[in-house]
Amino acid sequence: MAQSKYVQTTANGCFAGAYFMGRWVQKSVLNQRAMYTTNLGAAILFMTKDTDCLKLAFANTTPTARFQPEIGIFIDDNPELRFKVNEVPDELHMKLSGPHLIRIVFAGNSDSDELWQYQQGLAITQLAVTNPGIMIPVKPAGKTIAFIGDSITAGCWVLKRTPSVGYAAEQNYAAQTVQILNAQDLRIAYSAAGLLRYGTGGVPAAPRFVKYINFETPAPSYHPDLVVLNIGTNDQRFDGNLMKIQFLNFFHELQDLFPKATLNVLIPFNQAFSKELRELSQENSELFFLIETAQWPLTYTDQAHPDLKGSTLAAQYLSRVLVNHYGSDYFKI
Repeated sequence: MAQSKYVQTTANGCFAGAYFMGRWVQKSVLNQRAMYTTNLGAAILFMTKDTDCLKLAFANTTPTARFQPEIGIFIDDNPELRFKVNEVPDELHMKLSGPHLIRIVFAGNSDSDELWQYQQGLAITQLAVTNPGIMIPVKPAGKTIAFIGDSITAGCWVLKRTPSVGYAAEQNYAAQTVQILNAQDLRIAYSAAGLLRYGTGGVPAAPRFVKYINFETPAPSYHPDLVVLNIGTNDQRFDGNLMKIQFLNFFHELQDLFPKATLNVLIPFNQAFSKELRELSQENSELFFLIETAQWPLTYTDQAHPDLKGSTLAAQYLSRVLVNHYGSDYFKI
């Protein structure tokens, strides 16, 4: 994204000068004050001035894990720097003293991370610049889109079939869609989860995880403009008639949770429950906008997860559908 697509905003966390995009909360993690998230794709955005040094620190929430969580850091939207959280340098030096646009994204983790019962998400404990530098919080200038789904929406297995390092929440179809549409990314997605099926890491099914970020912490209140739902891939063991009821109930729950948002429902890329979703669309056309995906020529890392090329294609197709439906003026592009 170009710098011109960002606008200055107000800091919204415990670190002055930074904007936390996505589902973050202030928590004490390992006896340290932190901004904490369990959602891949959650990001931190700010501009720096008069400094060439960024000070970063993260809590080591998964000290014994074989596959450590990873972050991606973009400086002026140049190719990203990718770090394991336990190997992030205390000081990140930039070539010039600024100004610079900084974007830090929770890029990868592992299905074995216990996100729900234990605090094994991403916790940033230090975020600052050296004097006389300053940080200025910024955010994308356009709409806010809540992406709700499973591992496909979270950004798992985009690069390869290796936990964490093979994930790319910062490059999957949701991330690329918001870049095309100049929108904010409110990512609410967990690996293996569905409407009825629990996800990995102890994560409950979608009707619960949309309202909480772990077993005891309610999600902050958000007011997205659009909801894009891509779920059902992991529910194929369940009867279609049961799922039809569950989908309709969940659509109404989302309407209550995000009353100002329009609901857009993707038929899962593997076409799970396509018949039921089309029937619901015909019966409830005022409730949601159904997005057909059967003709999208996606490529995959495996049988389910779009690879980087497939993610780019999915973002292009999805963005085109949304712009055709709502208009380019709506997205300010």
